[in-house]
Amino acid sequence: MNRILAKARDRKAALVSSTDTIFAVADKESRELSEQERAAVDANMAELKTVAATITEQESLEEFRRTTMPVRETGFEGDHPGKIKVKASFEDDPNKGFKTPREFLTAVVTNADRPSAEARDERLRFLAAAGSDEQGGYSDPYGGFLVPVGFAPNLMQMAPEADPIGARTTKVPMTAPRIEVLARVDKNHTTSVSGGLTVCRRAETQTQDPKRMEMEKIALNAYSLFGLAYATEEILTDSPISFAALLEAGFRDQFTSHLIDERLNGTGVGEFEGIMKSAALISVAKEAGQDADSIVYENLIKMRARCWRYGNSVWLANNDALPQLMSLVMPIGTGGVPLWQTSARDGEPDRILGRPVILTEYCQTVGDKGDIMLVNFSQYLEGTYEALQSAESIHVRFVNHERTFKFWLRNGGRCWWRSPLTPKHSASTLSPFVTLDARA
Repeated sequence: MNRILAKARDRKAALVSSTDTIFAVADKESRELSEQERAAVDANMAELKTVAATITEQESLEEFRRTTMPVRETGFEGDHPGKIKVKASFEDDPNKGFKTPREFLTAVVTNADRPSAEARDERLRFLAAAGSDEQGGYSDPYGGFLVPVGFAPNLMQMAPEADPIGARTTKVPMTAPRIEVLARVDKNHTTSVSGGLTVCRRAETQTQDPKRMEMEKIALNAYSLFGLAYATEEILTDSPISFAALLEAGFRDQFTSHLIDERLNGTGVGEFEGIMKSAALISVAKEAGQDADSIVYENLIKMRARCWRYGNSVWLANNDALPQLMSLVMPIGTGGVPLWQTSARDGEPDRILGRPVILTEYCQTVGDKGDIMLVNFSQYLEGTYEALQSAESIHVRFVNHERTFKFWLRNGGRCWWRSPLTPKHSASTLSPFVTLDARA
């Protein structure tokens, strides 16, 4: 048995054993496979397909070697009459005994690392005449048949930005494509904090005027988010990596990215209403004489002053803003206090004025409105009517020998505040959504 065939069979046994172990653990614990386990099974199955093809080709080659015998015949060679010439039965074949191009290429790769001519497939002897007087990979005795190319069964990719927002929003169950959430009209605290109800001190027999609480409805609509891709049956069959699994992973990343962007920048028309389009958004003006594309400590202090429930908020900023944010200092006497507080522990975020800072590519570039945001995401509603689903079909492009993959979900999101909050004793409104005006 040749070395490649033995190695392939050992690898097949190892992959089968690994896959069986994963399923056995899940069965023992009476649960479905985790995402990590499912990914490992997909990778094993993809590699098994490649290993099985290698085993089939090597077994065919071994069978050919056993059944093909050289034929000896008497003849003349050059100037030496009567010399015995050994001629293999395949030498008169224009294909040199190879049934398919794939069989030929397999033989080339198989024999490329064999140092002695006796150990190589004699059907490849005709390649020795391909060169002239130079060393080269095309010549058997002067460099080997070909330089084999290895293949690593994984895909290099850049992990997209993790979702810093999804876990912070308020989740609303959706039993229909449109739901209405009741809310109290209580954003003006000059006379009442409860939507119109008031209380007062009174004498024992004095009457009091009755008050009513005002309510409103907040509509949340689920819109479809859709992804589509085609793949040929050839790539699905031939790829050593499960191409369907690659598409699924890629679309999951794309759906996550799209939803992050909509939560911040969505128009509210056929998609999420983003924070930048909220009627409750407060945009803090730049300082008098402030340079274009600059950030000064007064900007952040004034944003902090306008934020409702600052203890639940987070700072969002574009990476472009980082150098300026890290250098901001609030002057105190002849010294100063940095506004940026670098985390001293792994896994914990840096902070500005005591609250976490999240750097994200979905904020606008430095100098534009929305490059820095201060947000309390608990006031952002998000509902899912249909979770992410997928389906595939061979019928849509059947005559093209292609398969269709589609992915979709239906969800909605919006800020429920209709206006900023007017405090009882201040003309400066408050909001859970604060940003900085453009500095052009």
